[in-house]
Amino acid sequence: MVTSLYTADVKLNKTDKDYHKYLMVYNHTEGILLINRGLFSISFDNEDALASSGAEIINKRHIGDINL
Repeated sequence: MVTSLYTADVKLNKTDKDYHKYLMVYNHTEGILLINRGLFSISFDNEDALASSGAEIINKRHIGDINL
């Protein structure tokens, strides 16, 4: 199972004033996990769930892929 790793600047909701840096763990079958520096994490079932949450993602950079 291939999992892709990204860094991204994310606003989780419209009340956030600034973007925060997150590690994005993306797997097509398992979903998407966002982890910040304080190890706070939030997960989404798929890209549609992430898009409908209202989160804004910019500066998404691919780090690499891992095979689990």
